[in-house]
Amino acid sequence: MSRTDKIKYCTVWGLGLLIGLLAIRSAVADYVPPYNVRPYYGIEGSPAISNVRISGQATADKDLIATFTILASTVSGLVNCGPRNQPPGAAYHYTMIDLPRESNGRFRINENLSMSASSKFGAVNTWTDTISSTVCSNQNSKANEPAEKLTNAYPIKLFFYVKHRPIDNLVTFPSMPLGGYIRAFGAQIGETGKVYAIPIVLTGGTISLDTACTVSPQSLTIDHGGVPRGLTSHRMSAPITYTCDTPVKATFTLSYEADGNGALPLKDSSGRVGAVSKLTITDPQTGASARSIHAEIQTSKTFTVSSELSQITGSGLVSGNAWLIATHD
Repeated sequence: MSRTDKIKYCTVWGLGLLIGLLAIRSAVADYVPPYNVRPYYGIEGSPAISNVRISGQATADKDLIATFTILASTVSGLVNCGPRNQPPGAAYHYTMIDLPRESNGRFRINENLSMSASSKFGAVNTWTDTISSTVCSNQNSKANEPAEKLTNAYPIKLFFYVKHRPIDNLVTFPSMPLGGYIRAFGAQIGETGKVYAIPIVLTGGTISLDTACTVSPQSLTIDHGGVPRGLTSHRMSAPITYTCDTPVKATFTLSYEADGNGALPLKDSSGRVGAVSKLTITDPQTGASARSIHAEIQTSKTFTVSSELSQITGSGLVSGNAWLIATHD
């Protein structure tokens, strides 16, 4: 090969490298980062939320007892649309139920109650990109949109199951976070950090079965009032009465997500534990007192539910939820 041939070869190689670099720089310039739709926080309005109150009449004594549908009418507030620079076809959807799973795949609410769910797209807790979404895309969306416009988030169907029929024939729901709807554009992002466009919160409610026993009150609150930080313990109690048409033998269980010592963690609004509570139910007739007891009711009986606080380290309001489950033996 002559010297001239070598120079020609080097010139062609250099031109090819330059073209390659230009192509790479052009691709980087066209990249549009993915983004999530989020609740809006500002002076224009309140953040997006779906407040759901469960109600209904049971269709069976156990197993699948009721179905409930969450509709768009539960939604209020605004969402922050983010950059709004992705097309409607780049939308991803994810409906999350943020509850622990049981071995059968259902979501655990308490020891006697569980649920399954389905979204508009089919399964929950999985991504879908089969439905394009204009709201919060690059198609004329405002920076902050009413959450009710995110119509692809609903309906969500909930299916409730009980293991044992409650003696008061009432399945009661406390106020608790349920999960939320996630909308992303450009990539499947947001489920790990629970970046909900619309958080879903249960605000309580009941499902009724045909009655044999009644309970009063239906919702029990034990208020410790103001307790000094560092106090070793603090105990409060409240009565609850069951009245039955016929004599009943039953098991009464206080169900909650316990810590390693079997206590109920009480948390502040940011999720920090400020105290723990040891909960017990007491039968005044037999003296039996524990987290779960067996008892007989002839016509009426008033039990005592007690909360003993310890590890009192927090400040401000702390709270926790538990269920008193009464089932036939």
